[in-house]
Amino acid sequence: MFTNEIFYFSVVLISSLIILFLLFGYLVITKVIGNDRRTKVERYKEEYRLPLFQYLNHEAGEEVLSLQSPLELKAFIELTAGFAKVLGGDEINGRIRVFAETHFGSYIQSCLTHRRWSMRMNALYWIEEFDMKNMFRELDQLYESRKLTKSEEIQLLKIYILNEDETVINKLTSPRHPLTEFDYSLLFASFNEEQLDRFIRMFDELTVEMRYALIDSIGLRGRQGDSPFLKRLLGDPAVENRIRALKAIVEMEYFLAPSSLTKHLLSSSWQERLMAIKACEYIRSPELLPYLEDLMSDQSFYVRSQAAKSLLRLEAGREVLKQVAAANEDQYARNMAEQWLERGSV
Repeated sequence: MFTNEIFYFSVVLISSLIILFLLFGYLVITKVIGNDRRTKVERYKEEYRLPLFQYLNHEAGEEVLSLQSPLELKAFIELTAGFAKVLGGDEINGRIRVFAETHFGSYIQSCLTHRRWSMRMNALYWIEEFDMKNMFRELDQLYESRKLTKSEEIQLLKIYILNEDETVINKLTSPRHPLTEFDYSLLFASFNEEQLDRFIRMFDELTVEMRYALIDSIGLRGRQGDSPFLKRLLGDPAVENRIRALKAIVEMEYFLAPSSLTKHLLSSSWQERLMAIKACEYIRSPELLPYLEDLMSDQSFYVRSQAAKSLLRLEAGREVLKQVAAANEDQYARNMAEQWLERGSV
């Protein structure tokens, strides 16, 4: 009985070792083949880098290029993607698009239906980089597919935005996957001026995440023409909208009348008070001195610090800080004033 147990154990052990060796051998062979393919692709890239550059600059014809093997095709896709990022001009971009649509279309189309997520994402990035216009049927099919992931949806939405697709508004307002404020911020960065104006007109119909992302996008672009819209938001009942609007105004360095800032300096929200103080730096009006002096005793450390910084930018602000440091009843206000006086000008 004991002998049989040893025999069966030996059989199981030997079988396991054989399987492990076979798996190890498979991994080694796969790695060697992958390295060999990568080496060939890099060699093709070095061989065709200059000819492709000359072709894109009208210095050579297409006959100098060879796309006969799958590895050569991969090399050309990587080369063209690299040139698309560094070369500019409508003419060169147009030649990149035509070259990609002519030679890469079938391969990229197959990648869009590949079972591997990474292959589908690569295809989407290539379509964007090459500005390919002949893939919208395939893109729509991927967008409607059940296997669509959130990353794919975001990249698809970006492509639709860049191509000014009329359906993109509905796709953005009713996405397949829940999109965060950060997701919308990335997408809105691709908007052209007309698209941004359209969403500003739709502001009241947008979700909260879209509203916040839109306000931030306006500030980042610094479009002075949007200041009436932002000033309207300063009277919005939603405190977060007011905070975002103030932040956008600060980023635009837009001048606000001192009287329009006072209610924000007295807000119950410390974030709103903070953004209002930052706006004071671009106004530098003596009317703001009493408010900033009072805010030196604010409960929030950030508000006190920003108030001291803004005071230093005002003409009589240094004297006010000296008075606060010397005689203010609030120890925290005195300490903050002393710290900023030691730092000097800002």
